[in-house]
Amino acid sequence: MFSTPLIRARHPELSKLVQPLKDAILEHKRAQAGIKRSNFGGWHSELGMDRWAGEPAQMLVSMTSSILEDQLDVQQMDGTHMRPGWAVDMWANVNRAGDANAQHCHPGSFASAVFYVDMGASGGEPKDGHFVVEDPRYPMAHMQHPNVLWKGASGAGAESQVAIMPEAGELIIFPSWLRHAVRPHSGLGERISIAMNLTLMWQAPGGAR
Repeated sequence: MFSTPLIRARHPELSKLVQPLKDAILEHKRAQAGIKRSNFGGWHSELGMDRWAGEPAQMLVSMTSSILEDQLDVQQMDGTHMRPGWAVDMWANVNRAGDANAQHCHPGSFASAVFYVDMGASGGEPKDGHFVVEDPRYPMAHMQHPNVLWKGASGAGAESQVAIMPEAGELIIFPSWLRHAVRPHSGLGERISIAMNLTLMWQAPGGAR
């Protein structure tokens, strides 16, 4: 009951975007100092990546919105046929070994997404640097006794946090209210990801908003 949606998408067309997006991010990183948000260390670009990274970034936005829409139940009101359009904020993150992102959410948006360009393992399999999501009901699961938990869908005690190890070329989409974080990694390379916020902009069938 009361499930929380989280989409994990892999597709050959997403994989094709990895190298051109990596090249655009590293080139931009050399020219820009970056900003501070949820990141502890690392480099966080300014918004507007769909502009400064060109066509590959715009293709990623298009694919992300399409995947998201496939998972929505759009209920029409007053017989008016509208379809969701999206205003998108987009930026890049580059974390070296030991860098992390604090637990946070993205107020003001409908959905958020992260696309993984490089996991920073530098040739090996990544063993850390997980993307972590928090049960929005936390700390309710631990209110009376932290070691006595309701069973979850798997039959084990319900977890207050779930750690996900993505792979390069993977896209994760989730509600913007879902608190999430990024754990430090210990790889020799740079962990590169792209984040997006998608805000609903209703539009009529002909495209007028």
